[in-house]
Amino acid sequence: MNTNEIIIDKDSSSIQISNKITAIQRKSYNYMLKIAKNEFKKNPDKQIFTISADELLVFFDIGSENYSRLRKELEILNRTQVRYNILKKNRKSKIHGAFTLISEFEYERGVITYSFPNKIRDMILNPKMFGKINLVVIKSLRSRYSIALYELAEDYLNAQIPKMTMEKFRELMGLEEEQYYKFSMLKKRVIDVAVDEINDRENINFTITYELERAGQKITHIKFIVHKKEHTFQTGEKEKNFYRWKNQIVKDYRDKPLCNNLTELKYFKWTLFFIDKNGFIGKEVEGDRKILEKEEAFKIWQFLFENPKKIEVVPLTNFDVLRRDFRGKKIEQVTTTVLGSRVVTIFEFKEFKEEDGRFFIEIEQEDGTKFWTKKSFLFEEILGMGFV
Repeated sequence: MNTNEIIIDKDSSSIQISNKITAIQRKSYNYMLKIAKNEFKKNPDKQIFTISADELLVFFDIGSENYSRLRKELEILNRTQVRYNILKKNRKSKIHGAFTLISEFEYERGVITYSFPNKIRDMILNPKMFGKINLVVIKSLRSRYSIALYELAEDYLNAQIPKMTMEKFRELMGLEEEQYYKFSMLKKRVIDVAVDEINDRENINFTITYELERAGQKITHIKFIVHKKEHTFQTGEKEKNFYRWKNQIVKDYRDKPLCNNLTELKYFKWTLFFIDKNGFIGKEVEGDRKILEKEEAFKIWQFLFENPKKIEVVPLTNFDVLRRDFRGKKIEQVTTTVLGSRVVTIFEFKEFKEEDGRFFIEIEQEDGTKFWTKKSFLFEEILGMGFV
């Protein structure tokens, strides 16, 4: 299953659940559902399904030795009840109430045997209304809130996610009454975590924003808006060559640095681009690593495809260091007047230019006047200046 897409048609009612389960539990459930649906197509009468623990551990990068952790997660999943169809997208569904996601769960010698509650079995395995959920995307998401929001967005991809009360949203996220009861914490720990993680993923074909509705000082409703991403790369043989090349680059540079010399795209050399273990391109600036959004990533790939010699990591020069670390630094100039008083002037470094290994500095005075120094400085001289 080493592809960019492993799609499961997941019933809308089972997407819109009270998310009282962990990220590992929801990931595992989706994968087990995919296995069961494949078997169900071959034999609609089948009720008991099996999967190896190794398959789940390897696919989701949980760690090949974490058998006991996986068993405990599935045991909790087996006895956790969740509410279905919270937003009632499927208005014809008569399924309401709380159910366990799996039943008759057994774990023996690394083999998981499971079934679904009889009351909802056909709805889950043969849905009439569903969202197309990509298990590879689910694999890359870390937060259970991100997974829940991603599935919800896919469920409404060709429609509007309905505006919901904050109470309904909290239920969808599986939050207890005392959890993040202050909106500032809810925003920081749940909403922004989920939205930012989804928007950072190159393999998700949409981004998400949200709007809030107030009554006085209280936040009462939230509405999520899904924005589809569009590619502009030309079709035809060049496109095929592009994706063959890209796949090979990902294979060669997976989990490694890729390049850092993309000044043509206004990235300085200290912006290091890398391929993560999942094959997505990201950038690192001063230790801060971030997976690129799809549009930015596509622009980088296009440029590298047309300029393959740019795939290299170029060492930083003294000029690079000055422009990165010393623009904006300030120094004091103390002048003694003829009457003996002292005048302190603050100069700010705005830019540098290099000639024969020495550097001229563009200075900005407190009144906004800018000028270049007549004297040039060695790199070490600049490092030793007394900055304030």
